[in-house]
Amino acid sequence: MTTPKRQVELLEKNRPRQERAKRTYEAIINAAAELLVEVGVERISTNLIAERAGITVPALYRYFPNKYAVLYALGAVLMDRQNEAFQRWLEEFATPGTEPDVAEAIYSVLKLTYDVTRDMSGGLETSLALRAVEPLRELRITSNRMVAEQFAAYLAERTGVSLDAELQLRCRLGVEMGYAVVESALEDSALPADALIREGALMLHAYMQAAVGN
Repeated sequence: MTTPKRQVELLEKNRPRQERAKRTYEAIINAAAELLVEVGVERISTNLIAERAGITVPALYRYFPNKYAVLYALGAVLMDRQNEAFQRWLEEFATPGTEPDVAEAIYSVLKLTYDVTRDMSGGLETSLALRAVEPLRELRITSNRMVAEQFAAYLAERTGVSLDAELQLRCRLGVEMGYAVVESALEDSALPADALIREGALMLHAYMQAAVGN
């Protein structure tokens, strides 16, 4: 899709502190999620978001400078939820004294990511927008880079391999492949989601074997 070439302001103007302001902020985010599903990222606008949220456009502009800033905040919510799921997974599978099956561990983190994205209103559409809309891509890249670094450190610790550039590169690519598996499972209802995620886990495990050797 065509996106602005100029620098786009993505930061919210005001983080609400009072309860009424917090409710308005949440209404804006929720409206954007609903509209992503209904009209898509190309047609979404501040006018539509404000109308759905039950506020005026000037009221929306008190919090966000443009629609991209709203979508950026929505994307941040999704990334935070996915990263929290990853941290829960890491705590479970990185417990000292345990020797988890790596393929099963990869399946578990993919399934957690799938569940979190599925359960968030507009989760899939938000994920796709972070990939398609140029001003939003850095948010996805930064989040994926952080997950890849933590995954590489986990694998190095659990398998005894060196935390070198090759492992880090494989984990970075593996994270991108993992999100592609999750998005495919969410996009195509004709595919059995759990079976697709398991196949994706096996594919990723086979790819990682060259680096970790198990």
